[in-house]
Amino acid sequence: MDTRELYKQKFEAQIREWSAKIDVFAAHTDKLEAQAQLDLKPYVDSTRTKLEAARAKLVEVASATDDKWDDVKKGSDQLWTDLKATVEGAYDALKPHQKS
Repeated sequence: MDTRELYKQKFEAQIREWSAKIDVFAAHTDKLEAQAQLDLKPYVDSTRTKLEAARAKLVEVASATDDKWDDVKKGSDQLWTDLKATVEGAYDALKPHQKS
């Protein structure tokens, strides 16, 4: 298997992982009081938007030509970093709303 295919598989696995984390986050927010849900809605929306961007980037990764590969990989890595930071930020915002 070539490097690109391995990278694509890694990216797919990361998308599945973060998709599950976003679903768990959304489920936690659904159990909160209305004001907390309103406070956290931008985080839910942002994480879902970034996840969709990651899915679109996966298509780009799969179809990248040799001359565009380095740029696509760099963009994918940056998108992954952004998605990870967004999900982690959402969980940080959730913490004060959770009961101890």
